Amino acid sequence: MFALNVKSWISRLTIYQYMIVFLIILILSSAFFYDFGISALTPVLIAIITTTLLDLLIEYFKTKQLIFPQSALISGLFIGGLLAQDLKWHIYVIAGIIAILSKHLIKFQQRHIFNPANLGILLVSFAFHVSHSWWVSSPLILVLIFGIFVIWRLRRIDLALSFLAIYFLISSIFEVYNGNGFSGIYLNLINSGVVYFFSMFMLIEPKTNPAKNRIAYGVLVAIMLVALHFYIPMHDLPLALAIGNILVPFLNKFELKKKEAV
Repeated sequence: MFALNVKSWISRLTIYQYMIVFLIILILSSAFFYDFGISALTPVLIAIITTTLLDLLIEYFKTKQLIFPQSALISGLFIGGLLAQDLKWHIYVIAGIIAILSKHLIKFQQRHIFNPANLGILLVSFAFHVSHSWWVSSPLILVLIFGIFVIWRLRRIDLALSFLAIYFLISSIFEVYNGNGFSGIYLNLINSGVVYFFSMFMLIEPKTNPAKNRIAYGVLVAIMLVALHFYIPMHDLPLALAIGNILVPFLNKFELKKKEAV
């Protein structure tokens, strides 16, 4: 009976609503307890206003209905919380516009291909040579608590764990190779808040990861991330995810062929 009550209580909010609450808590915690300051909230507000208003207008044009765009709000929170805080205001606006337009225009089988916020961050980073600090991931304990809940609720534990296992396995091999030993492995595990956030909040976005072959997807993105870290460290995370998004239709198609062969 108790388990049923807990499940019913948890189900009162959608995953979108949980994500909004979690991201707001992470942003506020990072701003006030990790020395980013209240000024760090300005870019977040700019990004939120851009994404929500644009998505609201597009949806109204398409359906003639005013429905608050929760997914667009999440994209704005990601953009404001991942890009560096000291950029020109128009960069957050452009990132938000790219995110929303990509969701509506770049589709395959009625699903958007790219994680909207990630694509916006990636393209403005390349275009304006700006950095993304992922400052929202500062409170590691909260990232882990919220992240574990998210991957459990979305049933993406296999995806997140396969990514983390391969990423840390390869990273540990490099730590040993460089002579850092177990202390290097330990420090890598406890100082990788950005990687945990990436795996539990960005990688698992349900509409841009495969319906099947999720373990293979997690492994591929992890390998790409490690490789890109050596060649394009400034853009390794968003670029690895964007390439992974492109591979999703192929992974889904491979699964379909596999079933037909059986």
